[in-house]
Amino acid sequence: MKKIIAGSLLLLFCLSIWSKTDPERFRLVHSDKLYMSNISSGQILELAGKVHFFYGDTEFKSDRAIILDGPKIARLSGRVVVQNDSLNLVADSLAYYRIPQVLNMGGRVRLTQSTKEGMTRWMQGDYGIYDQSKDTFTAWSRVQAYDQAENGTAKCGYAFWDRSRGYAYLIEQPVVSAGTADTLTVSADKMEFFEEERKLVATFNVQVNSKDYNASSDFLIYFDEEEKAVFIGEPKFFNDFATASAQEFHLWFDKRELRKAALMDSCVVHFAQEENGPKENWVKASNIVLNFVDDRIEDFEADSEVSYYFVQEQSAKQDFFINSAQGQVLRAKFDADNKLKLMDMSGRIRGRYIFKNDS
Repeated sequence: MKKIIAGSLLLLFCLSIWSKTDPERFRLVHSDKLYMSNISSGQILELAGKVHFFYGDTEFKSDRAIILDGPKIARLSGRVVVQNDSLNLVADSLAYYRIPQVLNMGGRVRLTQSTKEGMTRWMQGDYGIYDQSKDTFTAWSRVQAYDQAENGTAKCGYAFWDRSRGYAYLIEQPVVSAGTADTLTVSADKMEFFEEERKLVATFNVQVNSKDYNASSDFLIYFDEEEKAVFIGEPKFFNDFATASAQEFHLWFDKRELRKAALMDSCVVHFAQEENGPKENWVKASNIVLNFVDDRIEDFEADSEVSYYFVQEQSAKQDFFINSAQGQVLRAKFDADNKLKLMDMSGRIRGRYIFKNDS
């Protein structure tokens, strides 16, 4: 009993000294062990076992902690948890610099944010720095991130997240996945996220892969609310029915399925009449708009300096012919089997048909 009373009195005495030194900054809630010492630069408080304290409005929990009163530094280790408002931080070790309010973390670091809508997003890495005054988080080495509202994940080597501006960027081989890993993945040299505009910008060596198509370009801008992607810088597009190139692509989606594509400037589309068939038919034009249904081309319209080449193979229902022409506008429609149903050209037409000679 005497030891318990003495320990309690020592704790109260230490806390009273600490509160006089910094009355609104530090508040100890619990620690199994406590040791205080004085050095020339100020007091040192050593805590061990179920450590729980507040530094300002920020709550800290860990297995061990050393609080340096003079420089206002807290060093924590062993199952570190930091809570402040809607943010939660976990790490193996942490150094908290009260001035300038920076948390330097090591081990498997994760920052989790709960949004007003009840959604969760997090970012983690082997190392991290959270600047409390600027509300920014930097993570590096095996970085991963997740956004529940967007159902998106990301991986890279280095990431920066500015929560106050709603902005983040990823570098060092960033890869972003939407939905499951095989639904849609985007890789590039650098990626930027703008929360207010709900926009993703990918820069240099952009690669987009999905179960329905692949695309590449120098730059990509994706607008989430419109479900629209803009590819700039010699973009190329590939799927089981067509390949395309132009100076600029605009793609529209419906629940992440491709519905429409607008190609601009120096457009070339090679297309097949059946899935994974030879893409021996082609269209060239200044502008081409294609509509897709279930990954196949439903129809397209090309305008300005249009030329095309179309081969119809012989079958029981159709004759063999080759048709090539130039004009101003070309419209084509395809049936559910991706067979050409209608082709209509207008405006200064020049062309020829080649039929099979059975004689």
